[in-house]
Amino acid sequence: MPQNKPFQRLPKNVIPKHYKLQLVPNLEKFTFNGKTEVKVSIVNSTKEIVLNSLDLDLTSVTLQYDDSGCDSALTPLGVRLSAPDETAIILFEKPLREGDATLYCEFTGEINDKMKGLYRSKYLTPGGEERYAAVTQFEATDARRCFPCWDEPAIKATFDISLEVPADRVALSNMPVKEEKAIGEKN
Repeated sequence: MPQNKPFQRLPKNVIPKHYKLQLVPNLEKFTFNGKTEVKVSIVNSTKEIVLNSLDLDLTSVTLQYDDSGCDSALTPLGVRLSAPDETAIILFEKPLREGDATLYCEFTGEINDKMKGLYRSKYLTPGGEERYAAVTQFEATDARRCFPCWDEPAIKATFDISLEVPADRVALSNMPVKEEKAIGEKN
């Protein structure tokens, strides 16, 4: 009988402080695009940033120190995804120095039917039309299926989330909406 691999906690050499998360779901193809800007504190010098990610394709990753100019973004050597460990390891050529920085990630994923992460839920309109909603389930460790993150209860951070949804749909949250605006609308 195979033994379960013991749960591995993320290293604490890089800690998230604040996420800006943007999600653009496509309810026809059941896919989504996303971007994160994560304010992080690099507590100990390291050549890699390890965070949780599962069923996502990280298409672009850069790191920008808060005290450096706009032209000094660091591009990693690569990103190693591990489905068994549910992690993304972002590898840099040289050790990252201690300090505050922003980790930028662009990614794509599937709006799955597993009731985990960002998933789809079918419903009928009052007129009987079959539609789908994109719904989230992040407990206990399913946020990593929606965006690359430090998905452990002991590693807390604040969030700003923006959603791009069709005009005929409603976006709901458990927090008050700060702003709503139409995309592409001329002033």
